[in-house]
Amino acid sequence: MLPIGVAAPEYRPMIVLALVKRVPSLLKDLLLAPAFRNAALLILPYACLLVGMDIATRYGELTDALLPRPFLLSQDQSLGEYLEYSLMSAMAIMLLLMWLRERASIYLVNALLFIVLTFDNALEVHEKFGFWIAPVLPQDMPIAAHHLGEPVMFALIGIVWAAGLALSLRASRIDPVLNSLVLVGCIAATAFFGIFVDAVVSYGPHSDVMIETEAFIEDGGEFAMIILAFMLTVSMFDIARRGWNGTLREAPMGRVALA
Repeated sequence: MLPIGVAAPEYRPMIVLALVKRVPSLLKDLLLAPAFRNAALLILPYACLLVGMDIATRYGELTDALLPRPFLLSQDQSLGEYLEYSLMSAMAIMLLLMWLRERASIYLVNALLFIVLTFDNALEVHEKFGFWIAPVLPQDMPIAAHHLGEPVMFALIGIVWAAGLALSLRASRIDPVLNSLVLVGCIAATAFFGIFVDAVVSYGPHSDVMIETEAFIEDGGEFAMIILAFMLTVSMFDIARRGWNGTLREAPMGRVALA
């Protein structure tokens, strides 16, 4: 299939619109794939256990029945964060393998993003950046200056990532672009919980119950989207791998060439 960049400029908006229309079909195929179910069976029981421990710990915070802080999903170096490190690293590896095999640079761009996010999460880079840039940010707002600084770093990462996606589109075939659109949706939803909801939690005064509830929505939503992105990536990788090995009997609907 020809790269998108080969098409005449006047046809490219129509191609982009056609791609967006094909995403629901691809998403259905990925969700129904055996690899998705296998990944869910492997990850979800442990993830649900971690969510339950997080809820119990938050309840303990409100009732003075304190439980170990590593039970919280948001706690640095917690059980939940270690799972996130593992899942994002695995996604980066699968995308790198797909890039090496198919030479679709859009996979490389997404793999590099997950590598950056893994290191940022593990080394608390965005928190340190927030405190570093805080002195030059407004100080008279209901939200602390360092909480304003953290989205600045993510915005910079997002601009570089979006530029990489835009550049890679010119040389990418349809299948990698469709897969990347699905990942873009997962990343956008993760950013919503990790940045927007985090700002809501940090903005102005809140009761203890509100803080714990909002923090759970933030952490749980981000946690859920990372798990969903991982399971979808597993499904993408398995479909691609079977195509490489010639064992894919029937192309899923979302991977059919555009008419």
